[in-house]
Amino acid sequence: MEDTWGIPGPAFLAIYGALLVFPLVVGLLWTIAAKLGAKIPRATVSEPEPTVYELAYLAGGPDRVVDTAIAALVDRGTLRVSSSKQLQLTGPLPADPIEKAVAKGARPGYNSTTRGIRDRLRMSGPMQALAKGLEERGLVVADRSPRIRQVVFFLYLAVLVLGVVRLIAGISGDRPVGFLIPLLIAAVFATLIARAVKNKRSGPRPTSEGGRILHRARSVHGRERKRGIPNGPGYAGAAGGALLGGAAAAVAFGGLAYYPDEELSAALIPPPVPGGFGGGSSGGGSTCSTGGGSSCSSGGGSSCGGGGCGG
Repeated sequence: MEDTWGIPGPAFLAIYGALLVFPLVVGLLWTIAAKLGAKIPRATVSEPEPTVYELAYLAGGPDRVVDTAIAALVDRGTLRVSSSKQLQLTGPLPADPIEKAVAKGARPGYNSTTRGIRDRLRMSGPMQALAKGLEERGLVVADRSPRIRQVVFFLYLAVLVLGVVRLIAGISGDRPVGFLIPLLIAAVFATLIARAVKNKRSGPRPTSEGGRILHRARSVHGRERKRGIPNGPGYAGAAGGALLGGAAAAVAFGGLAYYPDEELSAALIPPPVPGGFGGGSSGGGSTCSTGGGSSCSSGGGSSCGGGGCGG
């Protein structure tokens, strides 16, 4: 009787065991290489200094950028918050690419809650352009982890499929397959774990230079606030070209909890959603204005002992 696929059972078990380890090794080596590559010193960081949205990306990634743009547009009265926490566009589309994308997300027919707009803009064109610009200037290290985890998942999926096909072929050929089953179980668990972490997002990793610039801007912003610099929409303090005043800067450095209007801050912060991400409630609702310009609303011939081998 010929071996399944011309490969004896014991030999296939050894090969399959090695294949179970292969995706993990690939992931580890790729991760190490990415980290070592990120440590290669860059020549110089080019001008100009970061904008408020670039600082927001350094501080908290794409979601913080969206929050900062929402804060700026609400502060200027371009957006309002309905009683159902939906953002509503009340003025013309702004020129800034990030602000324009956020404002478009607040049109009727969209899930225009803070969470909904975050979800749509994380991988949008303007956000990718912003991240690429920071990476090219040496302020941010590209996060390769999602791509690495995705490759590891598909490798484990391929190993699992191979094992299942071998099992079926072994059974069809009346070959012993008992020792293959534990390895298949291990492959199932490995694939499930890889799938669970495949889409896990991690925040951006500022370089040492990016961290230094962010720390400096935070320090200047803190000093200006202590000196009583107003947070109104009309103020734009400049230090190194970065916007250091207004609601946008406060949110860029600290998040929506630092929006200067407590009522609007509470309305803009998305509630926690157990077990995953999701949209907000439906649109509608009346609106009410608050001060400061912001607005809100209410197998083979070989054999194995013990009953089977690898088909």
